[in-house]
Amino acid sequence: MKKITLTLLAVMACTLSFAETVKINGLYYSLGTTTATLVKDQSSDLSTYKAYTSVDVPASVTYNNYTYPVVTIGTSAFENCSNLQSVTLPNSITAIYTDAFYGCSKLEDINLPEGLTTINTRAFEYCNLDTIIIPSTVTSLGNKAFYDNPLKSITWLPSGSSISTGTGEDSPFYNSNSKVTSFTFGPNVKTVPGYLCYKMSRLDTIVLPPSVSSLGQYAFYYCTNLKSINLPATQKTLPVSFFEGCTSLESIELPATLTTISTDAFYGCSKLANVTLHEGLTTINNRAFVNCKLASITIPSTVTSIGNGAFKGNPTTSVTWLPKTCSIGTGDGSPFYSTSSQITSFVFGDSVKSIPGYLCYNMNKVQNIVLPESLTTIGQYAFNNCSLLKDVTIPASVGSIGTYAFAFCTSIKHFEFPTGITTLATSVLEGSTALEEVIIPASVTTINQDAFYNCSKLMAIHNYAITPQTLQEQAVYNVNKHTCILYVPIDYINLYRAKAVWCDFDNIIGVQTDLLFEDRIVNVTYLKPDSSLYYMEAQTWAVPHEPHIEGFTFVKWQVLPGDLADGIVLVAVYQSNNPTNTSDVVVNPANKAQKLIRQGNVYILRDDELFTITGQKVQ
Repeated sequence: MKKITLTLLAVMACTLSFAETVKINGLYYSLGTTTATLVKDQSSDLSTYKAYTSVDVPASVTYNNYTYPVVTIGTSAFENCSNLQSVTLPNSITAIYTDAFYGCSKLEDINLPEGLTTINTRAFEYCNLDTIIIPSTVTSLGNKAFYDNPLKSITWLPSGSSISTGTGEDSPFYNSNSKVTSFTFGPNVKTVPGYLCYKMSRLDTIVLPPSVSSLGQYAFYYCTNLKSINLPATQKTLPVSFFEGCTSLESIELPATLTTISTDAFYGCSKLANVTLHEGLTTINNRAFVNCKLASITIPSTVTSIGNGAFKGNPTTSVTWLPKTCSIGTGDGSPFYSTSSQITSFVFGDSVKSIPGYLCYNMNKVQNIVLPESLTTIGQYAFNNCSLLKDVTIPASVGSIGTYAFAFCTSIKHFEFPTGITTLATSVLEGSTALEEVIIPASVTTINQDAFYNCSKLMAIHNYAITPQTLQEQAVYNVNKHTCILYVPIDYINLYRAKAVWCDFDNIIGVQTDLLFEDRIVNVTYLKPDSSLYYMEAQTWAVPHEPHIEGFTFVKWQVLPGDLADGIVLVAVYQSNNPTNTSDVVVNPANKAQKLIRQGNVYILRDDELFTITGQKVQ
């Protein structure tokens, strides 16, 4: 038992001897089993180090005939040594620990050797360094490692694939009044760590070497003087807030390999006017380009997701939209939303299948939209409050139009739902106060609440459904049922006259739904408002050539009510070539009674208050 006790005591004594601190040539070292750490002043009044103006750290020290490589500068080793101006470190140093040179306010010269891997938290905080070279071997920089130094030039050589650094105002080179004007990357750098150049407000130009393959978030956050930077040709992701607040950046070439632009990547780049988004890009995240200067934007066909407010606050006037299908932010978070939108042109690509909800929300300067034949879906609020939108043709391929899709489009006068649609969504045209004519195809089985709410100028509803839809009073709230004419299939007029709400229309007119028009011959069946039924199935009528009127384009012949005993009565319908025309137009100054009468967005030819273009019976 005594032997065991003595052995343990011997081991403990041996261990203690290897951990002892010794003073050699004016510096204190903690000796381990094989290496030494330079440690803080051990003198009784801590005055030894504070007297030094320069320190030359040896590569090794010898004690009791044993040589110890000096590999680390210990925690707080020279903390607050306010007279220290220069330090020479040997190549043996691998780590500089926390607060090692903290508060050395006159320290302006130090070499960091190759082989150094770690610079810990606050290691050089509040020093006087204006130039620093970070060796290629460094893999870790702690919080505030060089905080509040008057740095002007930094050379960054670390070549590892993973470099850990502090973040935000704890980033290694942060200074609230940064003086860094030069930041040079070495030729073998693989990684630009997050926050590396955080708020370096005087940095002008960055050149990244081809070796760079990884970029970290906030790397150039609020580098407000940055005007020029290249991005790696193989980069796939632009990280969060990578260029946020770079208010001098005017243009940038994005790599063709880029697939993701992360949240706030270019937020607040107020001079950024030129960016090309390449095919292959799939994701543009929240606020990616908020408050930039992009006047024209083309969204590639490969994009499948755009986050909230991605392009909010840009002076954009033109958008080209190519994605086949894409999810986007909604409401005020829609990608192009602005309370005072400047967009006047919105062009859809030929392969677009779905218009996402809120896409053109509040674009109150867009007047014309051309929808592609490939389109199948229009999402909710897609064109809500496009108050100047005047002309929109919905392709027959569209099978779904979302709620409020065209609500408050206060300049639309004519709207025709496509023939394959089955449901008119809630408030689909609510508040479209200029709407005069709407066409509902036979396929529609459901009309939801508020569909035509407050469409107060509605003059004609063409409803071709053979079974009257259930209609709530709110759906046609503020539609004048005394003056608005309801056109319905001729054989089902009595169903409409018996159906709630529909029956409230004073003028329900039955029309044929299979009018043939070939080789200028028309077969006519017509039901007059007084319910007298006329069939002309066995007789045909020749349609005359339409009159040519300068400044107008002929649209169609329209059959009108009348006595069919001697012939059918037709109206020549025209559209003005001048969209500013808003009133009736006299056709022949010598005969002022002959004029084009404006009805909705078209004109009809009249003479002496009578329709005079009459078809002749073919014998």
